[in-house]
Amino acid sequence: MRITQRMMTERAIEYMDENLKRLYQLQEKVASGKEFLRPSDNPSGVTSALNLRSVLKMNNAYLDSAATTESWMSATDFALIQTTQLATRALNLTRQGMTDTLGTEQRNTLAAELDMVLQQVLSVANTNHQGSYIFGGLKTLNPPFALIDSNSDSTLDSVVRNGDNGTIYRLISPNLTVAQNISGYELFPELLEAIMDARDALRNNGDPNQFNQLQSAIGALETQINRVNEALTTNGARQREVRLTKDRLEKSQIELKSLLSQKEDVNMTEAISYLQHQQTVYQTVLEVGKRAISALSLFDLLG
Repeated sequence: MRITQRMMTERAIEYMDENLKRLYQLQEKVASGKEFLRPSDNPSGVTSALNLRSVLKMNNAYLDSAATTESWMSATDFALIQTTQLATRALNLTRQGMTDTLGTEQRNTLAAELDMVLQQVLSVANTNHQGSYIFGGLKTLNPPFALIDSNSDSTLDSVVRNGDNGTIYRLISPNLTVAQNISGYELFPELLEAIMDARDALRNNGDPNQFNQLQSAIGALETQINRVNEALTTNGARQREVRLTKDRLEKSQIELKSLLSQKEDVNMTEAISYLQHQQTVYQTVLEVGKRAISALSLFDLLG
């Protein structure tokens, strides 16, 4: 086959075009920091990156769920610790009332203090965390407990339940669901009733059964303190499980992001080196092409 000047020129132009495309692709990589900007650049790489991003998105959802659950449980832990302290205060006040040397006025003073403790326990029972009442079961929008004066004698003597005994479950990893809340449906009403019984017993001065009533109230308060401590233990065990799961998810996120970076991100040192080399090649091709084109006569161009 005869090689003509025209063929040499056309081939030179093709080489210039190909080298310009390579130069442009390398400039895109260096400017974006990404190995590929379009699916057609690397179909298999794009598929792998999309799969990794999907897993990352799912992990983020689990992390958000775990963080929400942990925050709720921390609020529960704080509320139960307060409840234990208040119940212990109520127990100590009731025990003081067992002393024979106390008179009517002193026992009435202790009863008045128990009334204040009663209100404080009610406030804790109605703890609101980020817009939700944590001891209301599945009914989290309204205060779950209230105290009423059922005898119209200016004494709060009855507990009203507005919540339920439901359990809120949270999915915090692909195969792990945890119970987020501690049920207060029985826990708080029974504690409130025990405090009210202790208060009423302190006020029953002159009643021959007063000490028996106080002793019974002490037993009820001790039982309720144990129940609150059991709830604290249960909540603490769940918290540890959530924290461990959260730690695993966070480590998994770091590993997934590293893998995604390996798939998508450009090795800048290498890419810049390739770019500089390609610029040199392109300049060389331009120079050779310029000579080839300049050697083409007007008659060759015309046909």
